[in-house]
Amino acid sequence: MRGPTDREEERRRYAASSPLANLVRALGRDVERWLAVALEPLPETFRLTQHRQDRQWTADQVKALGAVNLPWMGDEQAFVMPFARGRAPEGDAQRLMAILHETGRITRQEAASMLPVPLLNPEQHHLALDMCAAPGSKATQLAEVLHPNGVVIANEPVSGRLNMLVSNRSRLGLANMVIAQHDGRHFARVPPPGLDLVVADVPCTGTATTRKNRDVWWDWTPKEGRKMFTTQVEIAERGANLLAPGGQLVISTCSLDPIENEAVVAEVLRRCPHLTLLPIETERFPGLTLHDGLSDWPLLDETGQPVASEAWSNLPFYKDAHASPAARLQRGVAEDAQRERTIADALTRCKRLWHEDHDTGGFFLALLVHDPAHGLEKAPTYHSRRERQRDPSEPIHLRPAPRTTVNSVVEADAETVNNIETLYGWPLDGHSVWMRGKRLNVAPPAVKDRLFDPPCPTNKGDAWPGGTFHPVQTVHVGLPAFTLKKDSWRSRQESLYLFGEQMTANVSEVSEAVFRDLIQGWAPLVEAFASATGCEALSPGARLVRCTVNGHHETISVWVGARVTLMIDRNEQDVLRRKLGLPWRSEEEAP
Repeated sequence: MRGPTDREEERRRYAASSPLANLVRALGRDVERWLAVALEPLPETFRLTQHRQDRQWTADQVKALGAVNLPWMGDEQAFVMPFARGRAPEGDAQRLMAILHETGRITRQEAASMLPVPLLNPEQHHLALDMCAAPGSKATQLAEVLHPNGVVIANEPVSGRLNMLVSNRSRLGLANMVIAQHDGRHFARVPPPGLDLVVADVPCTGTATTRKNRDVWWDWTPKEGRKMFTTQVEIAERGANLLAPGGQLVISTCSLDPIENEAVVAEVLRRCPHLTLLPIETERFPGLTLHDGLSDWPLLDETGQPVASEAWSNLPFYKDAHASPAARLQRGVAEDAQRERTIADALTRCKRLWHEDHDTGGFFLALLVHDPAHGLEKAPTYHSRRERQRDPSEPIHLRPAPRTTVNSVVEADAETVNNIETLYGWPLDGHSVWMRGKRLNVAPPAVKDRLFDPPCPTNKGDAWPGGTFHPVQTVHVGLPAFTLKKDSWRSRQESLYLFGEQMTANVSEVSEAVFRDLIQGWAPLVEAFASATGCEALSPGARLVRCTVNGHHETISVWVGARVTLMIDRNEQDVLRRKLGLPWRSEEEAP
């Protein structure tokens, strides 16, 4: 039986002659230099969660393990570790990295994958869409930058992967995400004027992920990229057609293949005359080497060797759109010769990151804008033919609002909001507040103002009324802040990361000694807790406990029954133990 070492040796022998290496060779790279990095594991990289009040404590913890700042991501926003991805030294370092990620203080993310979000220059008033969001690294990164007022719609068509989005939103304690479920190629309309930012990190073959997806060496041949092309174009085109004038779209992949990159961008530009391909200012990423996009590229056979143009039609899954603008002009398949030359000139504004330049994975980036200079207030394909034929002087007919179900996200009623405001002393009038089942979620006002309240045009010239998210298929809105349990509104730990200090009622302020005892497992009778803290008689149900640790307030949820018991998970308990100088819970419980 072959072991992992045998498989790795086989991979290294095969890599130099693989179709993937031949692709790199055909693009003019030094294959030996590329292979020296592309075959090695990635280093561990991660983002530091910026909106947490204990972010400096977290930064100090990881720097003590050898973390080094990634300079092109800004000061203490992202780090690289002195060990390979997922291979922290056993013991303290391994446990610390795990709990910092699980409690949302850091997010493991490949360095190359962090590039699309800062490229967009997000601003606080923006409404953004991540079209292919799961597992959520870019969507949460964008939401963190837009926190607290901007909003990200994180879309994922596959239910299993959508659950990862929900988990990551909660792990990070982000209130400004709306999670939706659509095929990205047919994402629903949003109310006018449209979206300010769109991330289209489209599905790809992953030819730039050789350092973590080790089987790509065997799995990839050029036909795989050609198979992905249509889906990639349709997703990016849909995103482009939802942009407001001035809105920006980033198209990205973790692929090296021009068919999945420059060819996709070129086809989107052909279909979307309202778009302009923008130059990517490398000054946004100080110290990072990015290579210009290609204006010409070869088409390859299944071994990765360039094929003469007269044989292109024999390639599996071949389309004329796969060819470069110059090749299309030469073959006479370009519908608009001048437009094709303009596209060819513009493609060099795309950027490609190669593995060997910074010990990362590879990546591709293109930045486009709905340019008002083209004189198009909306994308030409945003309205159907039936809409365009409608007499604009006629009043727009409003369709009946769709029925709500037990799974629908609806506005919280005034009585519920008032009860929670009274119980926790937290005015919610600066937020939009939502209900789904027995959960109350909190989100920025922009969710209501830009997605829920305005009417949304249909493809038939009428409109869905305001007061519904329809036609966007929303699954979750905002951050779950409270859950109704045993007739008591219980605060959720993920909401306390963000809003804990704003809650001023139903709170017991305790000394560090009492807090330390609780964290170590003390579950006192109610009378003993009241005596130790000086609290008056406690009502049964959910309550908050607050303590100042290392100069910061720590707010946790407890349940008051016969005893006072913690309602925080093991990972959060271990973080608090770390801050208090206590051993990990597992160490303390070991025989």
